[in-house]
Amino acid sequence: MKVEWGEYLSVGVEEIDDQHKLLFEKFNALLAACDSGSSAEEVQRLFSFLATYVVTHFGDEERLMQKIGFPDYPKHRDMHQDFIRQVEALRERLVKEGPTQRLAGSLTLAINGWLIEHISRMDRAVGRFVKEKKVTEAL
Repeated sequence: MKVEWGEYLSVGVEEIDDQHKLLFEKFNALLAACDSGSSAEEVQRLFSFLATYVVTHFGDEERLMQKIGFPDYPKHRDMHQDFIRQVEALRERLVKEGPTQRLAGSLTLAINGWLIEHISRMDRAVGRFVKEKKVTEAL
């Protein structure tokens, strides 16, 4: 099931919004590869990119939060670490099970259940803080 990025998820920090859009795009490419019966190697390649990019994106967000003195930074960082552990568990399943529909369902739940909720609540709070502080240079 394709996951759509929508304006309601906009943080208001262009670099972060662009990264979120790319995360959704790559996630959808991964799901499409699973659904179309792409080779295990192709699915693993897409998953590896996504897993690596999540870490990169979280690092950028965390640097921004530190730069602006975001008060909920420790909680936010801990949530990022939890999601990274979830992604690693999914990677292990991919290696063991291959690109199954069951795994695709778990990936969709992870994205819908965590990433959308995280962006709409936690990341948007960072965006509001940036706006309130009138930070001109985000990253």
